[in-house]
Amino acid sequence: MKSQSTFLFTSESVGEGHPDKVCDQVADAILDECLKLNPLSKVAIEVAVRPGLVIVFGVVHFIPMLNIEAIVRSVLKDIGYSCPDQELDYHTCKVMDCVELHPSLFNGISSGLEAPDNEPAGDQGMAFGYATDETHQPLTLDLAHRISRNLKAVQHKGILPWLRPDTKAQVTVEYLEDKGRMVPLRVHNVVVTAQHTPGVSVETLRQEILDKVIRKSIPAEYLDDRTAYHIQPTGDIGVSPSGKFAGVTGRKIVVDTYGGWGAHGGGAFSGKDFRQVDRSAAYMARWIAKSLVHHGLAHRCLIQLSYSIGVAEPLCIFVDTFGTSKLSAEQLKKVIRSNFDLRPSVIAKDLNLLNPIYYHTAKNGHFTNEEFPWEQPFDLVL
Repeated sequence: MKSQSTFLFTSESVGEGHPDKVCDQVADAILDECLKLNPLSKVAIEVAVRPGLVIVFGVVHFIPMLNIEAIVRSVLKDIGYSCPDQELDYHTCKVMDCVELHPSLFNGISSGLEAPDNEPAGDQGMAFGYATDETHQPLTLDLAHRISRNLKAVQHKGILPWLRPDTKAQVTVEYLEDKGRMVPLRVHNVVVTAQHTPGVSVETLRQEILDKVIRKSIPAEYLDDRTAYHIQPTGDIGVSPSGKFAGVTGRKIVVDTYGGWGAHGGGAFSGKDFRQVDRSAAYMARWIAKSLVHHGLAHRCLIQLSYSIGVAEPLCIFVDTFGTSKLSAEQLKKVIRSNFDLRPSVIAKDLNLLNPIYYHTAKNGHFTNEEFPWEQPFDLVL
């Protein structure tokens, strides 16, 4: 009889104040503002930051005027960059607005009140969706995101007022593989690094984060006396400004998705409207995978959708259930085809992608908040 094997797997999360995440949030805040003004806005925004400077560039269609600087400062204030001694202070940082605004039509794309169902994909691309029944998300990523959210919460509530917004968390879980299913056994180690105000000792920081963040984020059943904690592991290096602060949009795509589980098509999400299938198809693929797992058709599921610019229907549907389904891939594809319309414009309508919902997706993963439409399993007709 073959013995079951265990293995370790790690996922990472970053706080809202991480420079790459700052860029993602600014880009999606701009997208939301465009959609408030015109739900069919065509948006492609990129952002870069360094100490004291935010640069916004890209192209926006169907919007005659946009106050980029006001949006940037509002996002920085919301994140918590509000002190002169931080890398970015929303009061004083410089904002370079390099966005091209084009209020007229773009390549014949409709600027009416409703996008036509056969509006083609805005670019070629492939996207993946992944789901598992171990937790709402893979446990490694779920726990890492919990730590990031709680680091923000204890700062915001004044429980640990010396914390700053730029944080990172990493969780390693020991798993048992059982016929394609990933069964989490225990947390092997936790890594947390956080910026903070001067005057806090490393010993105090480590103990307070362990007691008031990590142990509040990870269920006790996964922690044991062998769990290792690496909190501010190289010492007191988290005082800001660090001198190493720089970020761009789309550099945390694994944090945004599944923490290294499944696969990723390579395209970033933030700052893009629904026509960019890097984003809309990834949301649809997640919706499909989660629906299949929710209805017991698989314990784990990976979906790939691929598209061509100028074509509405996907070129490819790929399904992998890692041996955890009683149905074949072809049978599952028939279920998908009969329940989901995979044209980008219809995806946008089904998942409310014409609404300004994007800013919060850029904070702690695009597949973590069960209120997002693609996180609510579809009632499949089988």
